[in-house]
This record gives sequence, structure tokens and C-alpha cells, in this order.
Amino acid sequence: MRKRPLFVLTKPQQGAVLVLVFILIFIQCLRYISLVSKDNSIDLAATLRYEKSLDSLLSLAESKSTIVYPFNPNFISAFKAYTLGLSSEEYERFKEFRSLGKWINSSDAFQKVTQISDSLLEVLSPQFKFPEFAQKNKSKSVEKSLIKKDINTADAKSLQIISGIGPKLSKRITSYRTFLKGFSTLDQCYEVYGLDSLVVQKIKQHFEIQTPAQIVKLNINQATLSELQQIPYLSREEAKKIIAYRTKKKTIDLSVLSELFLNSPNKTKRIKLYLY
Repeated sequence: MRKRPLFVLTKPQQGAVLVLVFILIFIQCLRYISLVSKDNSIDLAATLRYEKSLDSLLSLAESKSTIVYPFNPNFISAFKAYTLGLSSEEYERFKEFRSLGKWINSSDAFQKVTQISDSLLEVLSPQFKFPEFAQKNKSKSVEKSLIKKDINTADAKSLQIISGIGPKLSKRITSYRTFLKGFSTLDQCYEVYGLDSLVVQKIKQHFEIQTPAQIVKLNINQATLSELQQIPYLSREEAKKIIAYRTKKKTIDLSVLSELFLNSPNKTKRIKLYLY
């Protein structure tokens, strides 16, 4: 199998090199003329013409060398990586990624693989050109990621797609869901012991409540002490407090809960999920 040459110049680059070679030859001719001239001087008008021509050639060479051509970053060589400003470590990460048969389909993915700085990415990303199929696949991938699953029907394994949720936490989430008779709001995930708030934010990105919680609400004026104790957010003493108020006033409604649990507004909201 023939090896590809390490350094290959594109046609624009070849043209720029030829122009520079021509300029060097032109300068040498000027030096030769100055040496062989009898009076060791050159006509001023001719010199000005030569200088003007030289400036034009230099300008042309500079414009050719600064033209930026879009390229697919999946095929950059070591030399190309060097000219782009990548360090040897960044290029090695790129090579290792590509050696696994994987492809880079976006500027963000290129940065994630190589770990280049944001400033360098800003310079390079306008030069990247990815195949059309890669852009279509990216769009499909984004659309797929936006489809959320039902938190109330997801099993423990499904929850483990979230970074930060392992077998123990996923089991703890499903157990707490059973205890609540189903999640009524995703904010109840914050109540799961050991679940970090950042992980809950990720849960909200991938899950939603599609199936209502299976709660049989109790009549606050008829529920017994034993029944009130079954509400996840009520302790025995708190259930007694509701019974005592109802006995004293002969009746009670949900608005009274805000008075009974004055310092726990969030608790009041949760209790109301189980009463009417």
C-alpha cells in the first residue's frame, strides 16, 4: 500500500510558490544589472518601474497566500494541524479519535475531541466544511434528543442514561416514585436522597410527566388519623394537628393548611396533592 506524502501543496499554494520564485529571480537580475553596469548606476525611471513591478508581484503573492479555503477537518495532516495552530497533544487526541473509525461532524465536536481553546475554535470554525450527510445526521440526532420519556413509567435502567445516575440512584428514584404513588412534578426529584441538583436538571432535559400520578385523594374533613399518616409528606404529629383543628372548628378546608404549616410553603403544596 503506497503511503501518501506528508506535505502536499494545493494548486493555489503552488501558484503562490511560483510567484515567490519569480520574485527572487527578478531581484537577482536587478543585482546583476547593477554590478555589470559601466557607470555602476541605473536609470532612475527604470528603477522606479522595477520597484513598482516588484510591489505588484509581492501584493499578488500575499493575496494568494492569505486565501482561506474550506476543508473537512476529518482529514487534516500533521503539517496542516501545525499551520492551524494545534499543539502536538491536541493533534494526537484527534488522531486517536479518528483511528477508532469515528467522524467529527461539527465544530463543537472538533473542540471536544482535540480540546482546543474557544479562541482557536472561533478562528478555525469558519474554515470547516462538513459533508451534507453529516449535517442531516446532526439534525436528526438533535430532534431525537428532544423527545422526552415519561418519568412515571421509566424503569431503573432507563434512568441510567443520565450522567451521574447509577444503579443505586436509579433504584432509589423508582422506589421514591412508588412511595409517592407517582411523580406529580419533576421537582420532587430534588427530594430523592443523594440526587444532586445538577443531575435533576439533566433529568428534566430527558424526562417529563406524561402519565399522571396514581393518587387517590382523601377528603380532608373525613380522613382518619391513620389515613392522613399515609400521606408521604405528613408525620403522625402533623396529621394530629389537622385532626385537632378540624375537631375544634367542626370543619376544615385546604386553605387552612397554609396556617398550620406556615413555615413550610413547599410542604403545603405537596400535602394538597393528596387531599381535597
